Parts: sequence; structure tokens; C-alpha cells
Amino acid sequence: MTAETWSEHAGTIEPLGPITVRVPATSANLGTGFDAVGVALQRYATVTVSVASGSEGERSPMSRHVRKAVREVYRELGQQRPESEEIEIAVQAEFPLGRGLGASAAYRGAGLVAANTLLGQPLSEHRILEIGSELEGHADNMAPALFGGCQIVAMDGSQVTRVSLSVADGLRFVGFTPSFNMSTKKGRALLPDQLSRQDAVHNSCRSALLVAALTTGSWEAMKTAVDDRLHQIPRSKLFPAMFELFEAAESAGAYAAYLSGGGSTLMAVASEGRAEDVRAAFVTTASAHGISGEGFVTEIDLGGAQIL
Repeated sequence: MTAETWSEHAGTIEPLGPITVRVPATSANLGTGFDAVGVALQRYATVTVSVASGSEGERSPMSRHVRKAVREVYRELGQQRPESEEIEIAVQAEFPLGRGLGASAAYRGAGLVAANTLLGQPLSEHRILEIGSELEGHADNMAPALFGGCQIVAMDGSQVTRVSLSVADGLRFVGFTPSFNMSTKKGRALLPDQLSRQDAVHNSCRSALLVAALTTGSWEAMKTAVDDRLHQIPRSKLFPAMFELFEAAESAGAYAAYLSGGGSTLMAVASEGRAEDVRAAFVTTASAHGISGEGFVTEIDLGGAQIL
């Protein structure tokens, strides 16, 4: 994609907006669902966008994601693109950037939905998903950010196939977000170029089990289902205490625990009755390792990106 090689702005951009979009945080991979599974959570970013408003608004990593996405919609539609300084952005967020909660997907998704709305909604929801996934490089965060719920995705170039998964009732997502981030780029650089046949079969069996457990409520299978050999072990070099925190969460009653996205947030799934115990176990064990951070309990968001 040539998102940074657009032609020079000329002429006048019609003032549009403001439009406000609320987008959920997401948790991707769920262990063995690497780049394929993501779930929307009830923690939100609220993004307000205006074009040619006369005020640039905030400048931050979050707003840069929004601005690039807004400009990408104009490019997609063959319209004259506003300069970055002509796009006013305001962001309020309940989750941080760079911590494995899909913040970049949320801000890009918000920018795409806002711009599409400002321009009369000419793009289909699926086209917005494809543009956003191409900006992200993968679709597992973008799909739940836009559509909510649990999403299973596959990318083939710029094409995305998506299926919404109906998750059985009773599940809580218990997160621990450390005070440090984990570089997605560094984390992906640690991943192996090849897997043995044994490890490939191990993961493919468990990714199928993951989908079955989520849909049927077979929570006793979740610990096996998230047992990954592709990305979590290599990425633990950036978070050495990760597996000890998983064990603490499971000892406190979690069905399973996994690395959320590329980290650094750790996520566990638990019953409503054990969720608070799991949250406390995450925080206490992290503190014992000299790691500060926030523990939280949340549920699946079913609405996805919403225009307010």
C-alpha cells in the first residue's frame, strides 16, 4: 500500500464533521489462533474526527493512526485528500497503545469508519475491513474491532475472509497489562521461520479445539486449546515471567491463560465467580517479580465500532 506517497494537496477540502466513533479493545491469537482469532472486549477508545475544521487537534501516536486511516479512505475513493494538519482528532481511551489490546486496529478502524461516514458511507463494511487489515498487516484485531464478538479470519493478499463465532455464555476475560510494552516488530522477529511437523500438528489440532471449546462452552478444554508452540515461547524472551503468571492465573481458577496479541498484556479466561481471584493472582504474582501494571475483568463486546 502507498499510504505515504499520495499526491500533493491542492485546492480546498470541504469542511466535514465532527463524527465520533467508539471502538472496542481486542485480544488476538488466543494462544493457538495466531493471526486468525480475535475477540472484542468491553474496553473502549472514543475518537472524534473533523476534516478542514481549522483546528488540528491532538498529535500523538494514536491520532497518527487515525489520520492515516482517514486519508486512506479518501485515496480509496479517488477524492482529493486532506493534509494531516486539516484533520482534527480527539481521542479518549480506556486501554493503552502497544500493549497487546489492539489499539492500533481500534484507531485505524475508527478513522476508516469516521471518514466513510463523513463521505456518505460509500464503502461497504467488508471493504473497510480489507483496507484496515492491509494497514495493520493482519486482520485478527481489525475484524473484532469493527464487528465485535469473536472473529475468525484468513487473509490472502488484500482479501479477507471472516466468520463471526458465537461464544458460549459465562466466559470472562481477565487481563493484566504491565507497565512496559512489547515491541510487535521485535516479537515477530523472534518467531521461527519453520515448524516441525510435530509442532505444526500440535498447533493445528489445538486451534480447532479452541474454536470448538469457545462455541460449545467446553471450558475444561481451553487450557489444552491455547497451548501454543508458534509464538508464545519465542516471545517470552521479551517477558520472562510470562509463563509463571499463566500458572498463577490457572491456579487461581482460570480455565486458561495466553499472551494477548503481541503483548505485553496477558489474558486469562475464567468463570464470573473466579474472575476476581484470577485478576488478583495476576497482580500479586507480577508484583513478586517486580512488575507493576493493571489487572482488569471484562466481557466480550458484541457491538464493534459504533457511531455515537
